[in-house]
Amino acid sequence: MDKKIEKKIYKIRKELLKYNDQYYNYDTSEVSDLYFDQKLKELSFLEKKYPELQDTTSPTMKVGSKIHEKNSISTVNHQYKMYSLRNTYSKKELMIWKTKISQSVHSLSFVCEPKYDGVSVNLIYQNGFLKNAVTRGDGEKGEDVTKNIKTIPYIPLKLKGNHYPTYLEIRGEIILSIRNFIEINKKRIKNGQIPYVNPRNTASGTLKIHDTQEVRKRNLFCIVFHVVGNNLPFDTQYEAIKYIKYWGFKAPDTTRFCKSMKEIFHFIDFWKIYQNQLPYQTDGIVIKVNEYQKQFLLGFTNKYPRWAIAYKFRQKLYETQLLSITFQVGRTGIITPVANVVPTFITGTTIKRVVLYNDRFIQKMGIHYGDTLLLEKGGNIIPKVTEINIKKRSNQTFPVFFLKKCPSCNSILTKKNELFYCTHQNCFSQRIEKIMHFVKVMNIKKIGKKIIHKLYKKGFLYSFYNLYELKKKELLQIDGVKEKLACSILNNIEKSKENPYYRILFSLGIRHVGEYISKKLTDNFWNINSLMHASYHHLISISGIGKEIATSIITYFSNTEHKHIIKTLGKYGLHFYKCPITKKYSFFEGKSFVFTGKLSCMTRDEAKNIIESLGGRVYNTVNNEINFIVVGKNFGSKLKKSMKKNHVIILTEHIFLKMLKKEKK
Repeated sequence: MDKKIEKKIYKIRKELLKYNDQYYNYDTSEVSDLYFDQKLKELSFLEKKYPELQDTTSPTMKVGSKIHEKNSISTVNHQYKMYSLRNTYSKKELMIWKTKISQSVHSLSFVCEPKYDGVSVNLIYQNGFLKNAVTRGDGEKGEDVTKNIKTIPYIPLKLKGNHYPTYLEIRGEIILSIRNFIEINKKRIKNGQIPYVNPRNTASGTLKIHDTQEVRKRNLFCIVFHVVGNNLPFDTQYEAIKYIKYWGFKAPDTTRFCKSMKEIFHFIDFWKIYQNQLPYQTDGIVIKVNEYQKQFLLGFTNKYPRWAIAYKFRQKLYETQLLSITFQVGRTGIITPVANVVPTFITGTTIKRVVLYNDRFIQKMGIHYGDTLLLEKGGNIIPKVTEINIKKRSNQTFPVFFLKKCPSCNSILTKKNELFYCTHQNCFSQRIEKIMHFVKVMNIKKIGKKIIHKLYKKGFLYSFYNLYELKKKELLQIDGVKEKLACSILNNIEKSKENPYYRILFSLGIRHVGEYISKKLTDNFWNINSLMHASYHHLISISGIGKEIATSIITYFSNTEHKHIIKTLGKYGLHFYKCPITKKYSFFEGKSFVFTGKLSCMTRDEAKNIIESLGGRVYNTVNNEINFIVVGKNFGSKLKKSMKKNHVIILTEHIFLKMLKKEKK
């Protein structure tokens, strides 16, 4: 046996096992699906050629990845094994697959469905009631995510009708809409956190959150497409989809029955164009043998059903050149490398900058200054570097190495979990970002980053509490600030003192403490003093607050400068306490709202804050919990969706404002 072949097989296995672990357990991906599938295909070829080197733990044989027990809530064994799907990117390979299975089973018909880019889930029903919801895991067992699944619309707790067996497994994908993904990332960037890479990983991470209320806010979605069990009232996949809808689930609306490969290819060509019009991510087509009896005859390998295959779309690659790299300093001190590239138009937007994630990504890709980069838009959302065109690399280029010192204050960087941080308290960039965060959260209008930067340079603004010390004469010294703007800025700063306790807490920029956790904390600690002296065990006893958040809170309040900031803000009139609830009953208490279109007299965030302060809730999408939809100018598709739901009351902006006015009285 050639030792080189043995080493090569071992190396590919190790690499793919690492990628699987990252993808399934840590919701990250360093390589494209195409790269992974090509490596998997190469490994499969070598293992077949050298069968003496086959291993049952190989990624070619195993489904998903081994579950990290410490990461999961609990695990559940699957009664019926869950499989992966074999992937192909070629119509020729589809023809080979069809020819191969036709040798065993004749007169085949097929069902084509979109391939959803989400998290596989198994919904177990006993006597029509949802008993468990389990992720695919390693195919043999998965994580129990029942509590979080119950927050998702279109997953019935009780099946509709009565045509179902005693025990039933419904399988599908948990997905996050592109719109919700973008909104979540906006909030993460606002909070100084690294944005999520794609909707699939975000959905996976959301299912692992311990707080069901936080999961509910993410507005996950579920589409199901497979049924497992005995005594099923149908015997084809095409009929199964009809029953799935009848039982109360959302199933693929675009399922296509096909009798020939010509019809399958026609559907693939159609879907390549249509997929970009969907509100969620798909990355190909799944082709299944329609008849259950024929599926049974074809059977399974260790990893795949022989009766199904996924045709995946190749992402188009766009070539551009790396001009330079900017190392950005975030509010928390995290250093993020960003590639500045020759402007390139990709599916509707001009890309000038691409995030490079971290040092490991840069070294893995082997990026050199001046390189020709190949970009793709992951799910047509976020651009990322997929490959380097080595052929176009000149002799003048040299490798990109991560900085050793902060680009802002020149302090030595600290490395933690593959990420680099500037831990210097007086770092210029961090201070600017912290002030910016405070201004955004406190809704102080008319003062942007340029003005903040100039005020800092002049020595008028060092920390965000200095905003309340600003004088008109100081503002007038800033280029572009005239009398009217200066008065407006000062008025908005004064107005910000009316913000509630939870928003002030959020504005401090405590690591891992966003808007939702701030509300949790202010519900449990009615003044800042009690929160500052809270014990670690008290903090982790609160639903939604884990070890990392608790440690971050204690670390923040142990800092002398932070204590001084809080004391000073209190002195200037900010309310670090929650008023006891003595108000009369609010009509808005327990009611749920959604907005569509633009309001003329306030922003959506302002309207949301008002509703929440009165005990109501605001959703981003129309679902079964909505009571009212408020319609502004240039409204969108939400209105049409809500009209199909009899329980949703439609409000014009005028009626909504009258309701608020009545509430104030």
